Amino acid sequence: MARIDEVAHLALKIGRLLLANGDDTAEVEVAVTRFAQVFGGEASVVVNYEALIVTVALGDALRTKVGRRVPAMNVGLGAVAAVNDVLAAVASGKRDLAWVAAELDRVEHAPAFYSRWIVVVAMGLTAASLARLFGADWGTFGIVWLAGSVGMWLRQELAKRDLNLVFIPFAAALVSGTVGGLGVLLGWAGTPALCLVAPGMIIVPGVPLINGVQDLIRNHVSVGLARLVFGAMVTIAIAFGLYGAMVITGVRIPVDSPMTPLPVRVDALFSALAAVGYAALFGVPPRIAWACLVCGVASHALRTLLMHAGVQMVAATLLGALAVGFLAQIFARRFRAPAATFAFPGVVAMVPGSFAFRAVVGSLEIAAAGANAAPALVAETLALYLSCVLMTAAIAVGIAAPLIIWPSRSRGVA
Repeated sequence: MARIDEVAHLALKIGRLLLANGDDTAEVEVAVTRFAQVFGGEASVVVNYEALIVTVALGDALRTKVGRRVPAMNVGLGAVAAVNDVLAAVASGKRDLAWVAAELDRVEHAPAFYSRWIVVVAMGLTAASLARLFGADWGTFGIVWLAGSVGMWLRQELAKRDLNLVFIPFAAALVSGTVGGLGVLLGWAGTPALCLVAPGMIIVPGVPLINGVQDLIRNHVSVGLARLVFGAMVTIAIAFGLYGAMVITGVRIPVDSPMTPLPVRVDALFSALAAVGYAALFGVPPRIAWACLVCGVASHALRTLLMHAGVQMVAATLLGALAVGFLAQIFARRFRAPAATFAFPGVVAMVPGSFAFRAVVGSLEIAAAGANAAPALVAETLALYLSCVLMTAAIAVGIAAPLIIWPSRSRGVA
């Protein structure tokens, strides 16, 4: 009886650690089920957005464990990789339940791979690199680096106070956008709109949005919808924060802002720099962080190359995500880590955050104009919304597609 209680408890803890750190629902179910099998049990898993329910059968005994509420869908790919290391060790048959319990406690309470100041500076660099990918000049690059770092610092401070999960990105976007707008007012930027938009782009919850689409593809409808709704709410909150910064500073975010692709070599450089911040933010272990940069270059530079060749942006995004999906599978087998460790930092630079912000600004302008709204504004706003949906779906499908022909074995548990 004690054995089944411990197996059920540890299976639940494995699932909760994976879910809380951004793993997708299908992988959580596989991990929990295979862990129970190693110790002679059969597990049934029910995943929802806030908790896990695990039932383990061992012989004639049956135990059901309900996990406590998961406070947020954060992204801690280092923790996910560490849990997978535990599962791989369990598969060898040389580790007992006491060892598993001790290792899971260590993973749960382990310090972050990177200090908060490294994350702050790296995410500021990511914001500046994203601005450069959208055509920013060097003055804007410097302003956005500062504004993005300030916004990330504020996010960390507010998160320590357990504030509302939607208010935090709103406040960070408002403050970082205002800092960027002040730089414009001082005459330091030649591309003013990006001084507001780019710092907000690093706050967009790309991983929950992508995971949400993948959950829907794999028929985990309730969790997928919850993730998508959460991601949409956060994105709207960021857009309102940037709109507030626009009102404070007087710097306008244009709804119609055509994107001109950079030369491929330049794009590759700034795509790699953009991936640096996300690797630090997501807690990717330093020994494999370089692979995230390779994925970042492969996705965004390939998309840019295809757009130069005349391929439409959504199709180019899908192909860029496909390239990362296959690369992530290769790295996952090489380093015995989940594919998400490499895929997400590689594709988040393609998440259409700026499109979403401009769509919300367009909606506000339409609401203010009412029946007098210009048809061109309405059409552009609708096109932005459609682009957001299609590009997010393209990224998720591109990452998930390789799994159809190349099933994941990163769990290490047979």
